[in-house]
Amino acid sequence: MKIMLRILKYTIPYKGWTAVALLMLALGVAFDLLAPWFLKQTIDVGIAESRMSAVILFALLLFFGQILKSIGMYYQGVAQERVGQNVVFDIRQQVYAHLQRLSFGYYDKAQTGQIMSRMTGDIEAIKNFVGFGAMLLVTGLLTFVGTFIVMLMLHWQVTVISMVTIPFLLIVLRQFNRKVGPAWSDIREQMGRLTTTLQENISGIRVVKAFAREKTEKEKFSWRNDTNFQSNVKRAKIEAGAFPLMGFYGGVVFLLMIWAGGTYVIKDEMSIGTLMAFQWYAWGLLWPLQMLGWLINIMQQALKAAPRVFEIVDTPAAIHTPEDGGRTAESIRGHVVFDQVDFRFPTIQPFAKTGGDSESKAEQPIEPQVSPVVLDALSLDIRPGEVIAILGATGSGKTSLINLLPRFYDVTGGRLLIDGVDVKEYTLEGLRRKIGIVPQETFLFSATIRENIAYGVPDATQERIEWAAAKAQIHEFIQTLQDGYDTIIGERGVGLSGGQRQRVALARAILMDPPILVLDEATASVDTATESAIHEALHDIMQGRTTFIVAQRLSSIQRADRIIVLQDGRILQMGTHAELASQDGFFRNLYAMQQTPADEPASSPAPSQPAIPILQAESR
Repeated sequence: MKIMLRILKYTIPYKGWTAVALLMLALGVAFDLLAPWFLKQTIDVGIAESRMSAVILFALLLFFGQILKSIGMYYQGVAQERVGQNVVFDIRQQVYAHLQRLSFGYYDKAQTGQIMSRMTGDIEAIKNFVGFGAMLLVTGLLTFVGTFIVMLMLHWQVTVISMVTIPFLLIVLRQFNRKVGPAWSDIREQMGRLTTTLQENISGIRVVKAFAREKTEKEKFSWRNDTNFQSNVKRAKIEAGAFPLMGFYGGVVFLLMIWAGGTYVIKDEMSIGTLMAFQWYAWGLLWPLQMLGWLINIMQQALKAAPRVFEIVDTPAAIHTPEDGGRTAESIRGHVVFDQVDFRFPTIQPFAKTGGDSESKAEQPIEPQVSPVVLDALSLDIRPGEVIAILGATGSGKTSLINLLPRFYDVTGGRLLIDGVDVKEYTLEGLRRKIGIVPQETFLFSATIRENIAYGVPDATQERIEWAAAKAQIHEFIQTLQDGYDTIIGERGVGLSGGQRQRVALARAILMDPPILVLDEATASVDTATESAIHEALHDIMQGRTTFIVAQRLSSIQRADRIIVLQDGRILQMGTHAELASQDGFFRNLYAMQQTPADEPASSPAPSQPAIPILQAESR
């Protein structure tokens, strides 16, 4: 019931359209109750008494009544569709807006396919119920109750006899409702998993083909598809077992009515017109009951889909702007202080299976679990305009450290200050606009190159866009394209090479002109010549900006003011390039490896200082 009420709350802003639909519905039901009585009068008054005027009168009443009902049905359909579409629009807007607010911790575990399934199929199931299912339910209820009352008034004995099988029909409906609910819950879940499998395969199609795993992926999809098929077959069997039985009990109602009505007509205790009206009224009793099976299907789909949708909406946004509005970030200069910072990744399962017999599962908060320490009591004071390079083996906490700056994650202990203010006190949007980021995993949108570069500054002039592109060493390449900056690149930047995508992302960050610049392996995908040119351009860009450089190539960090080496979330070494090169440890080992000619084996590290594996940038 809570889920149902929550769904219906979305119709409140559209109470005007709802009222129109209900009014037209009521007029239609009123005609359906009057029409059989007009037929009765036509037979009993017009035909039985040979009064043609009465026949014409009641025939005209039926004709014009049907016209008015048809007009009313048109406006009812328009009104209820408006309500349904507006409800779907509002739910989608709410879910999408909330998805924008959810932090990285949520997306670390969320499955894209599940989100897509809930944003499309599940919301559509809600629309089907709100758009016409609920109205049909009200129509059926009013028609059944009204018809039953009118029939009792006309001839209560025949009415009671005819209704003998109705309790059995209601029992079948109750059992059907009890079984079909869990069946639809399973179908919604299986469809989400099927969508996830499809989305992952399409997104990773290059990896699939590279490893010749097409057959395995087809088998995986086939298994998911078959599971979804079996779930639907199970639901179809439930329907097949209920609908024919409901139809049988409904047919018996007509037989009992003909038998009882005929008996009373022969006894001259019931008119032919009343018997004919009863045949019409009988349909007013049966169609709501028989339609109820179909409506239960629609209702159960909505009731099982809604918790999956509301589960997203009810997930709390772990990172948000302070309730008092937060402090403006306009004057940020870039003085960054890590004060005894601890960090662990929150491990939350966003899509715990919902549905079943409990409607409240989606409303229960999901308790976060505790993951291993990523940063441990890390302290660091970075002056405005200072260039900081961050090194370390995979899993040392490099990317996690820089992800704390724009509050992609929040510290779990200690404080992170920018210009003496805890980052949690700034407005989230303002803070992030002051930090230009070139992420480790470059993502470009399916749009023009101009739109991708100007993503953070949509109103940027063409001159500024070209300036940023030139600094990122991508301007000359763009000019060689037929459409230049208007060239549309494919999804995720498929039309460009890895290095080209990286340089477009770099231009996007440069264009923001931020006081804090974060480069996470920003030149990992370019050749050494291009890297050198980029560093020359960046040397001017980094002037006066606090810059964080995460890199494995030492050529990327030669001009860093300080180099920090992380190990297991702690600072292992810190100093200038020359200072660290003179010390035993990770930096010196890395320096030796990268200075060793390709045809000569790298010298082994000193026994007193075990080598730390040199791998690519960490996954987080």
